[in-house]
Amino acid sequence: MDVYQKVLLKLYQVTGGKDSYTVDLKDLVKGQGFLGNYNEIFQMLNGQGWIAETPKANFVRITHWGVKEVKKSGNNLPDLTQIVTREATRLISETKQLLILLEEFASDASNENFLQLEKKLNEINRAIEKLKSSV
Repeated sequence: MDVYQKVLLKLYQVTGGKDSYTVDLKDLVKGQGFLGNYNEIFQMLNGQGWIAETPKANFVRITHWGVKEVKKSGNNLPDLTQIVTREATRLISETKQLLILLEEFASDASNENFLQLEKKLNEINRAIEKLKSSV
């Protein structure tokens, strides 16, 4: 897999394959270790029609052609995307529960409520670590 495919793959993973999400391509390329080749990578991906520019500098979105290219390359991306989506959804749910526990603690600052709050926060930290390992 060449550099362009790696960057496109990462863009696909970050956006979940949705062309409605914008991503700072410069940061993404930097995270992949290819910052010195940013302009060349941008020109190639844009020239192939795999990404589309946005009004915000360095921000792009993946196009449906970019999604097709990633899927054509034979990577098992839907599975990874599903894992990330599932973990992110779980994290959203856990965070909502944390807010409820915080409200309960604010109205009754008991030791029991604090322990529940602390337990939920630990669950959120574990979910974040699991999500981090999937990305």
